[in-house]
Amino acid sequence: MTDSNRALALKLEHVSKVYRTYSTPQHRLFELLSGGRRQYARETRALDDVTFSLERGGRLGIVGENGSGKSTLLKVLAGVLVPNQGLVQVNGRVSALLELGAGFNPELPGRENIRQFGMLHGMQRDEIEAALPEIIQFSELREAVDHPVKTYSSGMAVRLGFACAVYVKPDILIVDEALSVGDSYFQNKCMHKIKSLLDDGTSFIYVTHAADSIRSLCNQGVWMEKGRTRMIGSSTEVGAAYQSEVFKRIVRSGRAESLEAANVVGAGEGGAAQPAPSVPVMGIDLARHQAFEERVAPVRTGSGEARIVDIALVGEDGAETDSLALDARCLVRVFYRANAELPPDCALTLGVTDSTGRQLLHFNSTVSRVFLPQSGGHMLRVVEFRFDNPLSPGEYGFIAGIGTFGANPRNHGQYVTGQIVDYVAGGARFSVRFPDHPANLDLWGVVHPRFTAAEYALD
Repeated sequence: MTDSNRALALKLEHVSKVYRTYSTPQHRLFELLSGGRRQYARETRALDDVTFSLERGGRLGIVGENGSGKSTLLKVLAGVLVPNQGLVQVNGRVSALLELGAGFNPELPGRENIRQFGMLHGMQRDEIEAALPEIIQFSELREAVDHPVKTYSSGMAVRLGFACAVYVKPDILIVDEALSVGDSYFQNKCMHKIKSLLDDGTSFIYVTHAADSIRSLCNQGVWMEKGRTRMIGSSTEVGAAYQSEVFKRIVRSGRAESLEAANVVGAGEGGAAQPAPSVPVMGIDLARHQAFEERVAPVRTGSGEARIVDIALVGEDGAETDSLALDARCLVRVFYRANAELPPDCALTLGVTDSTGRQLLHFNSTVSRVFLPQSGGHMLRVVEFRFDNPLSPGEYGFIAGIGTFGANPRNHGQYVTGQIVDYVAGGARFSVRFPDHPANLDLWGVVHPRFTAAEYALD
């Protein structure tokens, strides 16, 4: 093995995986009897000429829609599947969390499954016994660890599987997002454990549908599409490109539905149908607003005199974005449209939430004495919020509302809600990136205040 290959955690060269399926069992038999002269199988190329590498200690995020080959790729890397073509080189102990309870014997209790898992991953018996109490404590199964795994809920199986996967001291940890089952507390606990492993130099591979996740957890990215690598690069570049493509599909889908619903806008001479416009009217992207409406519809509340139609995060370059640098100057535009006369002193609020929906930041235009016109004339209007980003790297969302607010007589600096005109959640998401270069910061918390430390003796 060359020195350059030793520096790699894994390397794939021109890897392909082909599945052969038959319409009936008889077709498989006919093909065997023909000695290969007749082909009855239908071939599906789950992986097609995939080539990339990952350095030791690297963090690789793999994104792509369903059927793009992500799960097959993980199984090849984990050694579960053998490719039909190409070279797969993996250096070090691999721990893969691919399916609920994968590798567990449902008839055996959790404790015995832990021992078997450790032995399958090359651990010595004394290593397993030393790790056993830590695994049980992390999984929080308590007395259930002595019950058969077949009696576990899906959440309990995930807890046990994840605890085993991280405590076998892997050189390479592979995690499939499909395992994000259970309460937010345990998910957060898992993320902290993963980050501690990364700090210790463990190589990490993470498969997800969310571009935000690979930007926050990974430094490299691979975009899979129809079994091929559409893009390989930094997690920031790949995440942004994939997110852009997803948004374009949402817009195209929304526009197609709009055109189908309003197939004609009038009749010309002779009663000929006139096609609906397929371009934004006066610079307003109606399809985008429709997509926003569909996302927030299940939780929208309020009396309805005005409706929030979009929330856009604008980067420092003036372009819309879904990713921010640390300490970036933020500009958020909240678009709304008044359908009727609004109450006096009506204001707009913007909130920033974490991935569980807990509100972290709140901005009320009342503080700046910015109120919405009582008669908006059905025009599209916007309220802008500018602030310096205090958030640490992670995934966040926006919520927004329109209403009337009065000062809280007891808690100064807070406002009490009077009338709720409109309230939306889940309309937009964004991520805060890790620095691109080493920085003397502590980025474990939700926010990252600048601080100093001192040490001294007391007489």
